[in-house]
Amino acid sequence: MQKSIPNVLSAVRLIMSPLVLVTAYRGDPVLSGGFFLILAVTDALDGLLARILKAETLTGKVLDPLADKVLLLAGLVSTCYLLPSRIDPLILNLVLARDLALVGGSLMLMRVGFVPTPSPAGKVATVSLVFLVSAVYLKNLWSHLPEVVINLLYRLSLALVILSWADYTLRGLKFITDKLIMERR
Repeated sequence: MQKSIPNVLSAVRLIMSPLVLVTAYRGDPVLSGGFFLILAVTDALDGLLARILKAETLTGKVLDPLADKVLLLAGLVSTCYLLPSRIDPLILNLVLARDLALVGGSLMLMRVGFVPTPSPAGKVATVSLVFLVSAVYLKNLWSHLPEVVINLLYRLSLALVILSWADYTLRGLKFITDKLIMERR
């Protein structure tokens, strides 16, 4: 039973993430931000618990990143379009493009034995995006948050999303070249 806790947390995050959007759309940034922060904490918790309980499963390896992406997209849509203080949607578009490219590339490469795994650059980009979304929510609640904080987090997140995209692309290319080299031997 204990070993299923990480997957339950991921499933809850996946199911509850739309509440971030719904509450932001209804004009309640406090509740929306609260949902976002609580669900972001479950992301850290499920990974930690999976390692502690030695409960890493194939289901968890698929469910956790999917839930992460849905939560981040809900947070980014809210902070780009639904809150009074917003950020430029370029970051949302970049994250969407990266994620679509990665899913498409991974699906093609999985046909020849590739197993996609999160990269350190991808994890750092995710953490940066969580901080950015959280800071925008905070700016909507506490207008004294200096705009420079949002700007720095925005630029850092942009750079890290691009870096993670390049990292994942290079990992896929390395897999292809290694596979071709092995087949020629």
